[in-house]
Order: sequence, then C-alpha cells, then structure tokens
Amino acid sequence: MNKNPLSDSASFRDPDGYVFRVDKRVFRALRRSGLDLYQTFRESGAAHWAEQQKLITPSWELKPGERAGFGDLPSDVVGILEQERIPFLSYPYEWSFDMLKDAALLQIDLSLGVAPYNLTLKDATSFNIQFVGAKPIFIDVLSFTPYKPGTPWVGYAQFCQSFLYPLALKALAGVDFQPILRTFLDGIPISFMKKILGMRAWLHPGMFKHVVLQSALQRSFAKKTPELAREFRDLHFSLDHVLGLLRAIKGQVEKLSPPHTLSHWASYPEEHSYRPHAFEKKRAFVIKHLEKIGTSTVLDLGCNTGEFSLLASSHAQQVIALDADPDSVNKLYLHCRGHGISRILPLVSDLTNPSPGLGWNHAERASLLDRCKAECILALALIHHLCLTKNIPFAHIFNLFARLKARHVIIEFVPKSDPMVKELLANRDDVYPWYTRSQFEKEAEALFSIGERLELEEGGRVMYWLISHCNS
Repeated sequence: MNKNPLSDSASFRDPDGYVFRVDKRVFRALRRSGLDLYQTFRESGAAHWAEQQKLITPSWELKPGERAGFGDLPSDVVGILEQERIPFLSYPYEWSFDMLKDAALLQIDLSLGVAPYNLTLKDATSFNIQFVGAKPIFIDVLSFTPYKPGTPWVGYAQFCQSFLYPLALKALAGVDFQPILRTFLDGIPISFMKKILGMRAWLHPGMFKHVVLQSALQRSFAKKTPELAREFRDLHFSLDHVLGLLRAIKGQVEKLSPPHTLSHWASYPEEHSYRPHAFEKKRAFVIKHLEKIGTSTVLDLGCNTGEFSLLASSHAQQVIALDADPDSVNKLYLHCRGHGISRILPLVSDLTNPSPGLGWNHAERASLLDRCKAECILALALIHHLCLTKNIPFAHIFNLFARLKARHVIIEFVPKSDPMVKELLANRDDVYPWYTRSQFEKEAEALFSIGERLELEEGGRVMYWLISHCNS
C-alpha cells in the first residue's frame, strides 16, 4: 500500500472528508463532522435501506486495526470508510439524455426515500452519481444530513442547474447539453437557460416556474433587498412542502423526452453498405478474436448504436462504448437498460475532441483518455471517418491506441472504392493520396504486429487483428 495516500483530485473541496485510492480499493477519510454524518446515516437505518435498494454504493467503516497500511494520515482524520469501487468513472457531460434523466430520478428518489428517517441530501450535484453499466448509483455517502425543520429543499437550485435545465434544453429546444455541461461544471446558469429557451420558458408550465419565476426571484435576491431577505428568512417550510416540491419536480423530469427525430447515425445499422455475407464474415472475425484474447475490458470506439458492443459484452467483463452522436448512445443505453445488460457503459464522446481534464488545476475531473485504458480496442467502420472527415493521419490513430494501452486492436479498413467513402468524398477534393491499404498497414506495423487480416469482399473492406509490440 501507498505510505501516505493523498486526497483524490475530485474530493478535495469536501469539508467532511476526502476520497483516496490504494491499489484498486476506494477509501474515504473522515473528519469529525464526516464521521458524525456517516454514523447518523448508518444508525438511522437509511443506509441499510438505500443499499438494499441498490441506490448507493455499499460502504463500511474500517476498524482501527485495519488502518495500519495507510501510513501517516492527517491528524484531523478520525475514521476511514471503504466503498465498493465503481469500474469506470464517467461524468454528466458524457451521458446521453436518458442517462442524465435516470440520474435525476435517482437523486429525487433518494431524497424522498430518506425523508422518513429524518434525513435529507445537502446538495444535488450530478457528480455524486456514477453508472455501473446501465444503472445509476449514488456514491457520496457524506451527502446525507439530518433535516432541519422549517428549512427548504437546499439542493433545489443545484438540481435545476445540474439536471432539469440540461434535460429541458434537449427536450424543448433540441440542444445537446453535453458540450454545455462541459463548460458549466456547476450546472447550467439560470440566466443562460432563460436566454436559450426564450419564449418556450414562458409557454411551458414547468419551465415558467423553474426558470422564469426563479430567475426573477434570483434577481431580487441579487439586489439584496432587506425586506425580501427578511421575509424569506421568516418563512417556515414544512417537510410536506419539501416533499411536495420533490414530487412535483420529479413529475416534470418524467415528462421530458428527447425529440422524436433521430440523427442520421442512430439509424446507420439499418442503412450500412455491407452485403449480408460480408457482414457475417465481419461478425465472425470479431467473435473469433475476442474469444482468443479473453480480455477483461473492451473499448468500442465509434460504437454507433452498439451492435458490436453487445457482441463484445459476451466475451469481456466490461465494454466502454463511445460515440460522438448522443442519439446513438441513448439508443444503446435504452437497449441495455431494457434488457438488464450490465457489462456495457455507453458514453457520448467525440474521439477527435474527448473530454479534457477539467476543474481546479485541470485535474478535478480527469480527462477521458486518462480514464480509458483497455486491453482490447474495437475500431470498426471508424477509420475512414477519422481520416477523411477529420483529417487525422493513420500514425496519429495508432499512437492513440498505444496511449490507451491497447494490447489488441480489432480494426476495419474501408477503401476509397467503398460506397460510404465515395459519399464522404462526394462534395470535396480528394486530397488524401496517403489513404491506401498499404500505407495503413505500414503505419500500423510501427506499433503493432498484424496477427491476421481478412478481406470481407475482394477489393473491399479488410478486417485486422493487431497485437501491440509491447505484448509480443
């Protein structure tokens, strides 16, 4: 074990404690206030209820004798918890619409569920939720605090900014929230939301209440009107009022849905250019090598709606499925959720502009490439898009695979003769003389060995199994 485990870069702001990792285990160091919160949560019975319902990550307090391997912890640390590890950390700006919606409903259901134990959640940040496959789970056991009679729902504004507003942007304005949440880590500001929605905020009953009226109230508080501040301070909110607001906003969230029109890529599996026998050869090639590799983690780059992610999930412990198209990722998520598939984590990510390190010191939220490490990478029907649409040379693509520590790559080369490539080049000059099969193989062999190649059709697409030189 590490001699002096340090605070995780994402938890240093918490006054009650901090997360640290030792090997593959996750711990939370507790200060006095944090230990009091946790013991209250545990002794109330709420922790047992939430764990039984599988709404929160299981946690347990270490006995003094079990802390010996941690070295010298700070003097204000009075307790240590161990928590069940999340296989892969993702962030709200990488989730699809229904992932964020399910996370929002989990946040509300937890708030409603702990109320009978006289507890509430002291915040409502979406970063307190992670996904294990297609199931959201709450990870911050120090967020539960005793409810103070007469106080309002303290997480209301944060819930709107982190959950309700992003969902409403997509549902009512057709605006993808992922790049916006990447900019506003604390959630979408109400002023921004009001400008984007415009008249839609006035015409939609829920948005009128949660955007227009709240914006007006916020402006009044900003003016520091003594009379308004005094009136608000003298208000006494009953627990029934708080629960009523939670149920009302849950109803608003449940009604939100993405626009019915799907992107071009969400319907791609029904429109691809493969002949049936060629597609079956491709499937057989992928299955053959996944079985041979016996990998624990597969990273499916450009997964689309996840046909090969689903296939890989039968041969790997975990599949991280990435695609730049939010509609395609959402379609895969709904399929996994509906069929109880737990081995696939679908995420929205543009490989040419992946999530960078964000927050304080660019380290509070780790970059996607720092989080993504996989024994096997699938790159199927992807390379021609990267090369011919985004101008990414072959060498840079293989360097990325090496950075991701891939020991094996199952990849497809699509030649210029393919109908899909002809479509990509239809309205542009062909300035890609280097885009050839021979150059592809030459660049691949700088970092990988070609274990096997298979032509799907004569002169057509070619499948490759690449083995890292580091694995040879």
